[in-house]
Amino acid sequence: MAVIAEFESSVFINCPFDDHYAPLLEALVFCVVYAGLKPRLASESLEAGQNRLDKIFQLIGSCRYSIHDLSLCRASAVGEYFRMNMPFELGLDLGYRKSNVQNGAQKKFLIFEAEPYDLKKALSDIAGQDVAFHRGNFQLVMKSVRDFLRVEAEVQLPGAAKLESDYATFQGWMTEKKIHEGHSEHEALRIPTRERIDEMVAWVGLGKPIQFVPV
Repeated sequence: MAVIAEFESSVFINCPFDDHYAPLLEALVFCVVYAGLKPRLASESLEAGQNRLDKIFQLIGSCRYSIHDLSLCRASAVGEYFRMNMPFELGLDLGYRKSNVQNGAQKKFLIFEAEPYDLKKALSDIAGQDVAFHRGNFQLVMKSVRDFLRVEAEVQLPGAAKLESDYATFQGWMTEKKIHEGHSEHEALRIPTRERIDEMVAWVGLGKPIQFVPV
């Protein structure tokens, strides 16, 4: 039963892991945590010697919901390679859903592109899949993730404007907390993703306080 409960409440996030994408990832993860679900990322516990592909398969199989961001489907400069990890992991996830494995048919996807119709030009096989665009805007990410989780996971969530306001409140709370713990303001804004997720969970658990109050 515990395995089923974890599957039902987990969200696999397949996206770029770099400084440029970080603000979008933070907004995306915030929505997942706010909804009472558990974000799962391939970078969360990749230890030395652990096979990355095996880890990704494990994550895909343990999450009912998946968010795939394929917004880097084109190079942004001459000589730059576009990222293939994201479409590769989407393919693995789609294969899992189409297979006869337990829970596979129950999986639900949200797919992002940067601009409307980008993926139809770069990945024609994706025809028939609903795709959202975000144009590098965290607000569009939050709106799409909010709507996806409200409909597919049937969780109760406020409107996008309220969610965005609470996100700003969380950022202020977390910054104050990290400064209290001995970080500089610069460091407080650049803590690792795993630590940031832990703080989101703590903030929600405390009732979404407006200000950080040292204990």
